[in-house]
Amino acid sequence: MKSRRTKDIINFLVITAIILVLNVIVSLKFFRIDLTTENRFSLSDATIDLLESFDDVMYIKVYLEGNFPADFQRLQRETRQMLDEFRAYNNKIEYEFIDPSASEDSKINQDVFEQLQYKGLKYYELRVNEKGGNKTQRVFPGALVTYGEKEVPVQLLMDQLGVAPQAQVNASVQNLEYTLANTIRGLVRQRKPLIGFLQGHDELDLKYVADFARSLSENYSVDKFNIRKFKSDSTGQDLSIMEQQRRLNRFDGLIIAKPQKSFNDLDKFLLDQYLMTGGKVLWLVDAIHANMDSLSESSQFISYPIYDRLNIQDMLFRYGVRINTNIVQDLVAGGVADRQGVYPWVYFPMIMPQSKNPITKDLSGIKLEFPSSIDTIIAKGVKKTFLLRSSQYSNVVATPHMVRLQTLYETPSEDRFKAKGVPLAVLLEGKFESAFKNRLKPKSNGQEMPNLVEESRSTQMLVVADGDIIKNQLNIVNPNIPKGAPLPLGFDQFTQAQYGNKNFLLNAVDYMLDESGLIDIRSRELKIRLLDVNRINNNKLFWQLLNTVAPILIIFLFGVVYIYLRKRKYGKA
Repeated sequence: MKSRRTKDIINFLVITAIILVLNVIVSLKFFRIDLTTENRFSLSDATIDLLESFDDVMYIKVYLEGNFPADFQRLQRETRQMLDEFRAYNNKIEYEFIDPSASEDSKINQDVFEQLQYKGLKYYELRVNEKGGNKTQRVFPGALVTYGEKEVPVQLLMDQLGVAPQAQVNASVQNLEYTLANTIRGLVRQRKPLIGFLQGHDELDLKYVADFARSLSENYSVDKFNIRKFKSDSTGQDLSIMEQQRRLNRFDGLIIAKPQKSFNDLDKFLLDQYLMTGGKVLWLVDAIHANMDSLSESSQFISYPIYDRLNIQDMLFRYGVRINTNIVQDLVAGGVADRQGVYPWVYFPMIMPQSKNPITKDLSGIKLEFPSSIDTIIAKGVKKTFLLRSSQYSNVVATPHMVRLQTLYETPSEDRFKAKGVPLAVLLEGKFESAFKNRLKPKSNGQEMPNLVEESRSTQMLVVADGDIIKNQLNIVNPNIPKGAPLPLGFDQFTQAQYGNKNFLLNAVDYMLDESGLIDIRSRELKIRLLDVNRINNNKLFWQLLNTVAPILIIFLFGVVYIYLRKRKYGKA
């Protein structure tokens, strides 16, 4: 009896020692086990590396506190859980949830609302059920992130035109990790990649790309570059073509926004060799001339081809893409407003992205103006992905074409809209062949020319057959904003609609230039496992009994079996 007691004590001490050793080992190395099929509670390696890259305090104010409908409660809960995940890897992250409507003084609340709007947060009007009836509540589903002396806003709810609120919340939850991590990246990044807006061919004036440039500046350095303008040295002499190439190659990415004038051979050579050295390019090109300003002078105008005049078709053809000189119409279209209302116009296709590529996943509708179609050409080693396509109710018209304002008020004949999924934007990835391979270099007036690189490093370019995709409007409607001030890209001041143009282009830049891999997080899909409402209603009594009576029966049966086995064992003794 004594030896058995000693043995039990020894076993207890051994088990206790093992538990203590395991606790010490676990405390030395942080880890979590995620048993969900889609790794719902696992951060990506890119996010973890980002969180471990800074050791200063980061403070996050989340304005998602209050009495919300179920969907917003879910967004609140998921945001809290995501921030807890972030804190698990970096305890320098601190956060709090704030109710901007907490004060009983409506004037104080209004002051808070105005401050949040001034800092860049967008609000939504919600109808909330209360005992006394319904009331309208203003909600700011966003946060302010402070790091050092910098503070930036982040929108947690994604705007998606024509999408049910529940689906919008689901998309927002899916992108929470990317949304928060991307904001943190912009705050802690030491060296920002340099983005250049190309000039020299009558590209869009800077005031029309101001909002996109401002948004880019949160994560990138932004500058302009006139490829035609050669700087002079201290002696007053123009710098060489070699030096101009070096200046161009400083940029990690180039944006060519709606050029109107011809590219000469030297321009094309410099751009080609920039691409060959791994440069990234966004080509936002109008292949036809069609300008809404023309309708302010007349009720109609003629759209005509200008693509050949730009003199870039041979370059893009060699890289694997051709822009056609036509106009793509679409019954799924953005609106044009007059004094009587808002009317969808077939010349303004509203593209609902279907591609699962991280650039377009879960984006709101993207508004294009007089876009053209795109064809791809065989190019060895180049992968092509169509990111934007028209709807299944499209039409392609040749140019020259008469654009009449009267068509805005006419019901389009669906018989003409038989084209489906016409390509409007394509992503090219891989190793490109130089457009100057087996060709003479441009004239250099005796200057030394760079050695021709005939094949590029692995790189990417995006081609969109609409230059206006990046063009923001200038304010002429809102009296609270200075007249002529740039408005947010994708916002139509006349219809009050917010399109996804800015997010599309920002995602494209991130995809091509962010080597951390954060953009890949947007490909993750979190499934909402909803209950079958019809099945619940049809079998309501069954499920109620199963969840109330069944647990009691299981406990009762367990007790009966236990007593029976105990009597059987000790009764014999």
